[in-house]
Amino acid sequence: MTRPYDQNHRETLGAQLHLPVAERTCPVCGRTTMRLYHHTTYGRSEPSWINYLWCGNCHAYSSSFTGAGRKMVESDPLLEQYGDRISEVFRDPERLLTILDGYWKAGKLPQVISRRPRGG
Repeated sequence: MTRPYDQNHRETLGAQLHLPVAERTCPVCGRTTMRLYHHTTYGRSEPSWINYLWCGNCHAYSSSFTGAGRKMVESDPLLEQYGDRISEVFRDPERLLTILDGYWKAGKLPQVISRRPRGG
């Protein structure tokens, strides 16, 4: 069952930021099955990301909104599949994480992150 991480869980996850995502441990179930997804949004002064960090085992998750800076994702399989309907998927965390797990298992995630060209 999908559930958001609480403050204590997020602090535990924060202490693991030095590790690659694949080596981080879920603070809810203890499994090393963490996954990460970024969706780029535009319309602010600079591109931003909607981020999801979740456990592929228990579906505990955290979402955040951050500036992308000069970073960009090379591909977004969720956007490619759902296009204008992507906001519908974001409204249902259970559905979202099930879809993202499918992309992970199919090798479409994790995403490749690169530097955005200057002026782009």
